[in-house]
Amino acid sequence: MNLLKFRSRATICFTGLMLAVMVTGCVPPGLYYWGDYETSLFERYVENNPQHTDAYLNQTLVEAERQHRKVPPGVYADYGFLLYTRGDKAGAIENFQKERALYPESQALMNKLIERIQQKEKAADVVSTPSAEQQATGEQK
Repeated sequence: MNLLKFRSRATICFTGLMLAVMVTGCVPPGLYYWGDYETSLFERYVENNPQHTDAYLNQTLVEAERQHRKVPPGVYADYGFLLYTRGDKAGAIENFQKERALYPESQALMNKLIERIQQKEKAADVVSTPSAEQQATGEQK
């Protein structure tokens, strides 16, 4: 009789344990790959250390792509803005385009940012290119 009680308790415990393992083993990894994104935000805004932010954001993006996981909304845009502030306009536009393609709801903002960068590049080209009259007389602005 005691053996029968022990077996039923053991069976109940084993079944409960297996159920717990199955439930936790079947949980999906999450909708987005966050990586070190939170750390990058902390470094930039709390620690005021933007040098590490670039490394954390880049690592998050590379790791998400390597694992074929989805990058959270705003990460490409954040990295693009960081590149823009460092003078990498082509890299900024590339990341803004990735953000726009991945999250269509960001299309209006990303289009505006890309448009502004392109307008500033055109304006800088106009200012830096001397006119024919200036070239003939040797004047500089």
